[in-house]
Amino acid sequence: MAPLRNLIAAPFAALALVLALAGPARAQENLELGKMWLTEEPPLAYLQEEYGFAPDAAWFEHLRLASIRFGSGCSSSFVSPQGLIMTNHHCVRGQIAEVQGENDWVADGFYARALEDEVKIPGLTVQQVVDIRDVTDAVNAGVADSDDDATRTEKRAANMGRIVAEATAPGMQPQVVTLFQGARFHLYTYKVWDDIRLVCAPHLQTAHFGGDYDNFTFPRWCLDFSFVRAYVDGKPADTSSHYFRWSTAGVREGELVFVTGNPGTTKRLLTFSQMEYLRDVYHPIVQGLIDSRLAIRKQLVAEDPSLEKDLRTEILSWENSQKAYRGYWDGLLDQSLMEQKAAAEAAFRRRVGDDQGLADQFGDAWEKLADVSAERRELEAKLRFQSTGGHPVLGLAMLAVQATDPDSSEEARAAAAKRAREMRASLAGKPLPELAVREFIDHLERAKDWLPEGDPWRNLVIGMRSAEAVAAQLAESELLDEAKLESILSDKWEGSGMEPAYAMARAMRPMMAANAAANARLTKTEEAQGVRIGQALFGAYGTSVSPDATLTLRFSDGVVKGYPYNGTVTPYWTSFYGLYAREHEFGGEHPFDMPQIWKDRAAQIDMTKPMDLVSTNDIIGGNSGSPLVNASLEVIGLVFDGNIEMLPNRYVYRADVPRSVSVHADGIMEALKKVYDADRIVAELLGEKD
Repeated sequence: MAPLRNLIAAPFAALALVLALAGPARAQENLELGKMWLTEEPPLAYLQEEYGFAPDAAWFEHLRLASIRFGSGCSSSFVSPQGLIMTNHHCVRGQIAEVQGENDWVADGFYARALEDEVKIPGLTVQQVVDIRDVTDAVNAGVADSDDDATRTEKRAANMGRIVAEATAPGMQPQVVTLFQGARFHLYTYKVWDDIRLVCAPHLQTAHFGGDYDNFTFPRWCLDFSFVRAYVDGKPADTSSHYFRWSTAGVREGELVFVTGNPGTTKRLLTFSQMEYLRDVYHPIVQGLIDSRLAIRKQLVAEDPSLEKDLRTEILSWENSQKAYRGYWDGLLDQSLMEQKAAAEAAFRRRVGDDQGLADQFGDAWEKLADVSAERRELEAKLRFQSTGGHPVLGLAMLAVQATDPDSSEEARAAAAKRAREMRASLAGKPLPELAVREFIDHLERAKDWLPEGDPWRNLVIGMRSAEAVAAQLAESELLDEAKLESILSDKWEGSGMEPAYAMARAMRPMMAANAAANARLTKTEEAQGVRIGQALFGAYGTSVSPDATLTLRFSDGVVKGYPYNGTVTPYWTSFYGLYAREHEFGGEHPFDMPQIWKDRAAQIDMTKPMDLVSTNDIIGGNSGSPLVNASLEVIGLVFDGNIEMLPNRYVYRADVPRSVSVHADGIMEALKKVYDADRIVAELLGEKD
């Protein structure tokens, strides 16, 4: 593979010319696609025109190698020559809970006083992009114009599998990244670091001050940071050639800043009809699920406070999802946003229509996706609710049905029977998990709202009974008896006397199979037509627009800037003065309570130091843990959130009020020095140790 430096450096002059030529079209037609740029195809002309900033290939290589994907859903960065990694507390608190044992490091914080005290986190990996190549032609090899949608999707998937298999090597993780909904494909090769150790984490209330009330808001007073370290052969990794240095010069309003990380998912290339379906069907169902899951967990803790520690990280995660998805949905319910999307789509379609070649190739893609959206409106409730609802006994029954299905292979039947026996053994002789039972009851209640009377699944599972009555019947299922289960697995239990849960599963299975088949068919059509939309976009605008987020490396430009809110304005930063005032004004009531050590050391804190700041960088979920760096690639902050107005940017990009929210580098340093006595890490971050 050619090194990325070669991949980037050679096209720089040509790329700048292309973008300069595309600039006027971009200015005239705002497609609301945002600023999540590829490091391998940076918008050089745009950066020069917008900021007078002209980074070279070495700048982008350093940005890429110091930026690390964290676990399976966050971002991070190397911030010292010795493999020190900075990310958010909320990105690692689940792992902290797993290694803390009888301690409560999630709540009380953790600091390794010496290197040998750093705690290994089993199963956690971080990934560094070490090579990128364009594999669009290889992915499309053998795909013919005469192929139907399903065949195209299958051929591309097979090609991607071969590309990944050929690129696989020890310690490396290849990934084919789909860009512009499949108009282009890049192969990213990651170096995987699999020995990661916990170094420092603040108190939960330090990282999560204000709790769910303050989540997705600003002004904000959170120090949502943590440090871990990558090791190689039992020693700290040598990252001296690729890490972000720590800024001690602060940041000023209007300053150019960059976020680099792995934004998870944006949907800005969806069509207007797809967004209407999401607004009217998908989001209402998902919001109901999230709201109920959170309420159930909070109720369990209210009934038994001893469950709080076990359910804490789940509750925090559901709270975050609740606000996030509500914000996404609110965007779709915003008439002005939908009008903005409609105008952008109209401009795009005019551009395609004005080019006969593009019109002939792609002009009908929007209508085909509108047909898919219409079918999805009918399918979504069936797909969501015609299921086992997560009930363990119905799950066991479904395995038993699979194990006795004459149309399945002998191997598949044997595997299902083995899993059924294991599941029965895990459930036998004890009450069913209360959480699963309550979630199942809620599933039935919500199903009544979405499945019409007369629906076959609703008649089968619920009928005229209450949800509680259905759950009670399942709790007494004979499937939990070993002999009865074995009788079923040996095909000896047939006819009208069939066990109720097993009978439900047998009747349910064809419904679920039909729904899955319909969903697969629609998904293949969506993917194929999405590729055509992406190809039309690329044909019309080239790289002057950024592709949707894919949980892979991007960088976003922006400026440090406050914004208007609630009839007033907010400055771009908050200070420790505000933290202590907020705690005082709420009387120290949770979640506005500070850890005791912060109260004890108040006199030592420089109250004028900044804690958090906002900027106009384009982010989404997955950017948590992203470094905020200046033009010199120095750390000035750590992204941990966005304001509530940022959430609709998932679908349509806006920059007037949406903001990224970051922990200020000075705030982290103040906490490390004055509260956590983390002199070892302070020296490492400031380059005061070898």
